[in-house]
Amino acid sequence: MSDGLGIWLRRTRETRQITLADAEKALRIRRRYLQALEMGDYAALPGEIQARGFLRNYARYLNLPVEEALARYDAEVQGRPMQPRMRPVAVEPKSPIVDRPTVFAPPPTEAEEVATSGTRIPSFVFQLLMIALLFFIVIAAGAFIWLQIANRNTSSADTPTLAAVETAAPIIQGTPTAPAAFPVSADGKVNARVVANANAWISVSADANVVFQGIAAPGQVIEAAAGEMLTIATGNGGAFQLYINGTDWGLLGAAGEVVRRAWTPGGEVPLGQQP
Repeated sequence: MSDGLGIWLRRTRETRQITLADAEKALRIRRRYLQALEMGDYAALPGEIQARGFLRNYARYLNLPVEEALARYDAEVQGRPMQPRMRPVAVEPKSPIVDRPTVFAPPPTEAEEVATSGTRIPSFVFQLLMIALLFFIVIAAGAFIWLQIANRNTSSADTPTLAAVETAAPIIQGTPTAPAAFPVSADGKVNARVVANANAWISVSADANVVFQGIAAPGQVIEAAAGEMLTIATGNGGAFQLYINGTDWGLLGAAGEVVRRAWTPGGEVPLGQQP
């Protein structure tokens, strides 16, 4: 039979070299209650609930199993002996039975291996097939890459560049919309006024001095006056309205046309001609 709850608690405390004063200070439980638990004097405890609470904290403080301490308390209070706990018995693994009949088929005989080997593909034939397959894959990949490069070169050759388009565009030296009689300015100069209808590049020069060069915004007005020669060039003649000496000369050119035109105080002249 195992020791009583009180003896178990006291021996554990003494083994750990703990005094009742130490336990009272650590648990904040009065010494007389701890001593009552060790003596089995449960009537000295304040009540059932308090007694179980004191025992639970005391067992936990002594590193004892709380459930076993409560079980011993219940057994002593109810006047029945404490039943020792049964430890589970480890089951030893059984050794396999070697004489048990197997479910696997027996190994093939020599005659069966000879008969089966006749239906297999020889190893060298398999290797040749793999080499042929790899060769076909390489040829197909090379042909695909070559077709992609050829199509790219063809597309590049068929698509003209911007420089080629601008070079091929006609250069307008005059316009049929100009007035029949050239309006002579009173100051003896040629005065030009250009109004942009769209975003387009334009260059305006007066007597070899650049008045404006760049992309004009819609509605922008460019004015210039020259005593010798006034030159206007643009890549989109239809984007500019032209006025010479206050007279409307219509559009500078057709839409998308490269235009280069020049005027002197006496009228429009081909480029390169001096007044």
